[in-house]
Amino acid sequence: MEIGKITSKGQVTIPKAIRRKMAVGAGDRLAFEVDRDGALHAFPIRNAEEPLRGFLVAHATGEPIDNERIDEGIRRRTVEKFARR
Repeated sequence: MEIGKITSKGQVTIPKAIRRKMAVGAGDRLAFEVDRDGALHAFPIRNAEEPLRGFLVAHATGEPIDNERIDEGIRRRTVEKFARR
C-alpha cells in the first residue's frame, strides 16, 4: 500500500509507484469516483487521438494512408508514450 498526503489546498501527491502503474505524469488528467463504501478510484483520462498526433505529423506526405498503417502508428505511439519509465 502506498500513502499520499493532502495539502491545505486539497492537493494530493500521488506516490511514484502508483504513477508508474497508472502510466501517468505531470500534466496528465485523472477522473475520480467514490464508491458506496467510500473508496476512492482514480482513472487516467486518455484521449483516443493523442497517439495519432505525432504519427500523422511525421508521416504527412499527402498520400492516402490505409487502416493498417494507422493502427501500427497508434500502437507505436502508445508504447512510446506509456512505456514504463
